[in-house]
Amino acid sequence: MTDPFNFSRSYTYKEQTARSLTWGHHFLLLNILLAIFVGTAYVYAAPQSEGFLAFAYLILTLCGHMSFICCVIYLIAFFPLSFIGNFRVYRIISVVLAVLLFTLLLVDVKLYLYVKVHLGLGVLRLIFTQLDFNTGLNYNFLFIAVPLLLVFELCFAKISTAYVYSYKGVKLIFIRALIALLTICFISSHCIHIWADAVRYQQVTVLKSAFPAHYPMTAKNFLESHGWLTERKGRHVSNFSFVYPLEPVETVENPRLMNTVTVLINGISQQDLNAADCPQLFALKGQAISFDNNYLPYTALEDNLFAASYGLPRQYRQAVQANRVLPVVLTEMFRQDYLIRVLQSNCPKAEQLPQPDGSTGLNPVHFSDFADNAAACSGAVELLDTLEPGQRFSLTLLLNDLQKQQGAGAFASALKRTDAAVGALIDALRASGRMQDTVIMVTAMAGRQQAAAGNALHYDRARQRVPLLLWLPGSGPQSISALSSPFDIAPTLGAQAVGISSAPSTYAIGYDLSALPQRDFIVSDSNDIMLIGRTQTTIYLDDGQALIERASGSSAEHANLASLISAMRELNRFQE
Repeated sequence: MTDPFNFSRSYTYKEQTARSLTWGHHFLLLNILLAIFVGTAYVYAAPQSEGFLAFAYLILTLCGHMSFICCVIYLIAFFPLSFIGNFRVYRIISVVLAVLLFTLLLVDVKLYLYVKVHLGLGVLRLIFTQLDFNTGLNYNFLFIAVPLLLVFELCFAKISTAYVYSYKGVKLIFIRALIALLTICFISSHCIHIWADAVRYQQVTVLKSAFPAHYPMTAKNFLESHGWLTERKGRHVSNFSFVYPLEPVETVENPRLMNTVTVLINGISQQDLNAADCPQLFALKGQAISFDNNYLPYTALEDNLFAASYGLPRQYRQAVQANRVLPVVLTEMFRQDYLIRVLQSNCPKAEQLPQPDGSTGLNPVHFSDFADNAAACSGAVELLDTLEPGQRFSLTLLLNDLQKQQGAGAFASALKRTDAAVGALIDALRASGRMQDTVIMVTAMAGRQQAAAGNALHYDRARQRVPLLLWLPGSGPQSISALSSPFDIAPTLGAQAVGISSAPSTYAIGYDLSALPQRDFIVSDSNDIMLIGRTQTTIYLDDGQALIERASGSSAEHANLASLISAMRELNRFQE
């Protein structure tokens, strides 16, 4: 029987090292079990994949890969330290190092749970700049987790020391069986992945980036982990649970309620807003806030209208429609007894007309059809004349004449008529004294057909760049160069008209236009993921490759994973 280890007498270097090596093996095994337990969080957060084989692959990879990581770290760090020749110091260093390494693992788990990426040089800048305490990705749990880790590691150290001095053959057989099982898990998981990759079985290959330091994270892997790339065509399927808004909506006490008039001149582009073609709108631009870099995220009118009404990407549209969820701003307007009307002129394509309770959340009773843009504007003026004093209202004009297929001369004539009709509506508001309690917004939900550039493969910047004018009572004329989009309309009306005090991030991916930040891009979940910047558009194709489109043409680009992570966070912010 081995005598108890006595620290009061001197031991040789060989004895100290031998005990350190034996102790380290037992300490490693216990930490492998802890790593597997912590790694179950990756199984929970892994991309959805059907089938028993995919589940078996996840479990085998969990056991095999987490064991492999622990063994590699032991060989790199713990094994060399065992030769320092001091058993007590070695145990202290091992406990401290294990706590630090498991802390990094917990940070990685938290990061993967929120944004589906692992710790690495490519995401460190994002962690310190964007993934902060305001986005839900805080690390306050470490104040509890680190002390618990320290307790676990001290217990592991005590148990390992006891194993060193209490050799039992039964325990050794159990340990050997466990090591053999973990080895089998590691080998079989890789064999399954090799087979799946060979036959392109995506239910398994989509899981390859679920665990840290497993396979390098690429743009394609990142998109797959978020369910964006499907087995066939690489398109996102809107089949998920969502939370909208993220928090209960709050309003300021005794708000100064404003009327709203939103004029959507569909078919106009930024270049059309000049003194010669649109004198009335150009005059309004000199009195209002003008946003010179306003881009539409989608080509379809209904998708842009959904973005403006809800402040959400179009991936939520199907789920919103299925659950009959109303826009936050519209709900607040109903609560405050606003008169809500949508006046739309004829659209050349029936499928482009907004469907009631679809992209706007409104019912058929709120819609009125008119023959042309001038008639719709005249109808709005007549409606204003019938309102009782003090009646709050929200008017939306969908003016669609400019979307008709017509020559340059016919378009110019239609544009002048539309400009005159909108000018008459603004004059009526001014004459009635309502300009001082009305938020007016003039923009478009569809770009000009003739503005299309022949070399644009995915995103026609000239066509999708549309004017945006905002009249806020008490604000002077300004020209804003920051990027804006329809996602900003709902937060602006919510904050400036109906008194919503909740942060825009709780019910939209846009911002209040009166406090618009200098953002790097506008994200679009079109057929491909697009990041629309000031001078160029980055497109992430269904194969994970990145493409840059500028006015001069298209070119391949190295994928910027940090930007893609930011974009995906915006798109998935309201998913459960």
